[in-house]
Amino acid sequence: MSDPGPDQSAHQIQRLQLTIILPVLLGIVGRAICWTRRPPDMALFLEPWFNHIVRYGPIGAFRHPFSNYEPAYLYLLAVGSLAHNAFAAMTIIKIMSVAGTLFLTLALGDLLRAAGAKAVDALLLLILPSVIFNDALLAQCDALWAGCCLFALAAMIRGRTIRAMIWCGLAISFKAQAAFMAPVILGAMIGRRAPWWQWLIPAGVFLSTLTPAWLMGWPAADLLTVYVGQAKLDHLAGRLANPWILGTIYNEQAARTLFFLGNLAAAGAAVAIAALAARAVRDARQLILLAALSGTALPFLLPKMLERYYFLGDVMTLALALSWKCPGTRTAVNAVQAASALSLITYVYFFYDPYPTLAGAVCAGAALFVMCRLAGPQFSGIVDWAKFRISGQPVREGRVSSTGLQA
Repeated sequence: MSDPGPDQSAHQIQRLQLTIILPVLLGIVGRAICWTRRPPDMALFLEPWFNHIVRYGPIGAFRHPFSNYEPAYLYLLAVGSLAHNAFAAMTIIKIMSVAGTLFLTLALGDLLRAAGAKAVDALLLLILPSVIFNDALLAQCDALWAGCCLFALAAMIRGRTIRAMIWCGLAISFKAQAAFMAPVILGAMIGRRAPWWQWLIPAGVFLSTLTPAWLMGWPAADLLTVYVGQAKLDHLAGRLANPWILGTIYNEQAARTLFFLGNLAAAGAAVAIAALAARAVRDARQLILLAALSGTALPFLLPKMLERYYFLGDVMTLALALSWKCPGTRTAVNAVQAASALSLITYVYFFYDPYPTLAGAVCAGAALFVMCRLAGPQFSGIVDWAKFRISGQPVREGRVSSTGLQA
């Protein structure tokens, strides 16, 4: 075999720089800019939890409740506390958050590989503004539950339903927002006709993550109601760039009387997405599209959403753009990024005057419009299926291409 020519070698080096070196360098620079910034949650939640663990020890700290998080993340915080003599609390917490982003990058690479795309493109995740804000600025752990969701979706695409259910259990153990992936996973489980016992795996995994804290002394009732307490914690109509921000800005009391409409709309969207996923269970790119749609539509429709709740939509629209590679998907990822970034910037800099989120809500709506158009042939398929079930008359099924057009 002959050696590659000079032009080919130069092209390979240039591609290496664009796909690997440049995203890594830009990711490091972005995190360096945010690293010393102290986020609002640090003094209110994260640092007091860390200090509690340091005071009572990584095991003794769990003898009684000290956090409004489920213990999965707190176990990791306990491991990080072992380095408290070498680093400041904020540094350790941010290092853990960046490590979570690396885990998420591996998960995105696995998902792209399952969809037949290039896994190395997952490095672009490192330069998403919302991801940089999440780990280096806010020191959050959203990358952990989102990474579990992506591993679950990749396993489902490969038909490994048991593995997918295990990852789902881990995802919900970190954050309740993992439910934004639930419509796609539930629909895919129905489409693959998974046995009933596999549906119990996520609950078993979730309970197993609670067991160590319970054995150490944390009351079981408190462990099982953490997410219920979180839902009651925030009384605003919302801090996310979605339509409910209008209530937060102008009339919160009036908005609260309409919460049931948002819940109904989200439930309807979830059912529709689950039905589409059941039909598209063997189409990797369609499942990624539906996951991007679910991760954006549910927080867009639901009230009381916080500023970070587009995180799954951020990651899944990037997966969509990297696996479909058509103009519409690039529009979607840019629009969701704009909505998410405006929400995060507003939280940090304009908390009491959240007007930038109004523009973000428009961006999120535009992204949903684009994704619904891409999924249009799938929606038509569901209508045709319903007509067949009612009338018994067969309907010609179309094939959905990677551009979202029916063939």
